[in-house]
Amino acid sequence: MKRYRWFGLGVVTLASALTGIAQEKDTGAAKEKGPEVAQEKGASDAPKRDEILEGFRAYVVNEPRYAPNELRNRTGKMEDLVCDHGLNPVIAVFSRTIPADASHPLNVLVAKLDALGDNYVNRRLGTYLVFLALKDEYRKDETRDARISEIQRFVKEATPKRTTIGLAEATETPDGTNQAAIPAQVTSMGIGADDDLVIVLYQRFIVVKRWKFKADAPPSEALLTELTGEVAKLLGPVKKRANIGEPREEPKAAPKKDEPKEEPKKEEPKKDE
Repeated sequence: MKRYRWFGLGVVTLASALTGIAQEKDTGAAKEKGPEVAQEKGASDAPKRDEILEGFRAYVVNEPRYAPNELRNRTGKMEDLVCDHGLNPVIAVFSRTIPADASHPLNVLVAKLDALGDNYVNRRLGTYLVFLALKDEYRKDETRDARISEIQRFVKEATPKRTTIGLAEATETPDGTNQAAIPAQVTSMGIGADDDLVIVLYQRFIVVKRWKFKADAPPSEALLTELTGEVAKLLGPVKKRANIGEPREEPKAAPKKDEPKEEPKKEEPKKDE
């Protein structure tokens, strides 16, 4: 009986020893992996990049970049404006309000967009303005014709030179339901329910900066200055371009070396026949 008792006590002691060794190994391994674990935790806690994860389909009301007979001119058609500009830098503007007054700040903003697009045409800077003035998809919203007419009047006053002007829905009601929802493309651009105007500067589908404005606080001259600075920071200083329309001066010909002058031939006297 004592033999079994000592045997059982030995088994318990051996098991305890093995458990202690295993715990020490686990502790040592954990200490060795400590920095890696901390790195992984830090990586997971790092802020995610603000990305454009959706395209943005809109009805194109005005496309000043191309001649009316060009295939690339999508006036009167639906177009994905995000895909249209691809990886190029873009200033996208979204407005819930269609201005009826020529003195509205949005007219000044369009002029600034045109100027920036012209200055950075070599960097392929794109600009577009979309009015979120529909309550449902374009194909289902019966107010679309009235909204298009309002936007056309705005275009007549603002006269954009490079900025595409479009129309899209702020909400949509999926087929088979009666519940309005915010489209994924609106959410992807970071447009909130209380935002009347949103400006998004992005490149390679990564948001560089976003500006938001309420209906009672439209953008000011300070915003235009800040926007210009952010674009310059992203794309560099404006480079002077040669005026393509002006004729170039022909290079002056090098002066020719003095060539020996030919002596006039003397007439031989005629012989008497």
